[in-house]
Amino acid sequence: MKMTDQELTLASELLNDAQLLLDKGSYRSSVSRSYYAAYHACIALLESFGLEPHNFLGKDGRPARRWEHGIVISEVATNARSVNVLSLPLAIQVRWQYSLRIRADYQAAIAPSAYSVKRSYEAASEIITKVEGQLK
Repeated sequence: MKMTDQELTLASELLNDAQLLLDKGSYRSSVSRSYYAAYHACIALLESFGLEPHNFLGKDGRPARRWEHGIVISEVATNARSVNVLSLPLAIQVRWQYSLRIRADYQAAIAPSAYSVKRSYEAASEIITKVEGQLK
């Protein structure tokens, strides 16, 4: 199984988890799973273009050894090939999903709204669908 296939399989699994959590009203956890579903689908997309983490500088200023969140988020929103697959508004959603996940995971006083959680799930689902279409 190719790495892109493995990333998409994981993305789909995480999206399923996000739906289960959303249905149970576990909004914080659903937001987290939706973001990670989108994140792994974006990794599959970037790798389908022949990109690898070491093509980018990591936080330490050296070639990255893994896909850092900032690299994936930035590259998806600025890479013309990615934007062509996802559309710019959808690519920018990944940054929003990341910030929503950070708030949900680390800021106990700020709970995500039902609308935001559902929108995050829908964005992740759309990203996965578009990446699957690109890879077929």
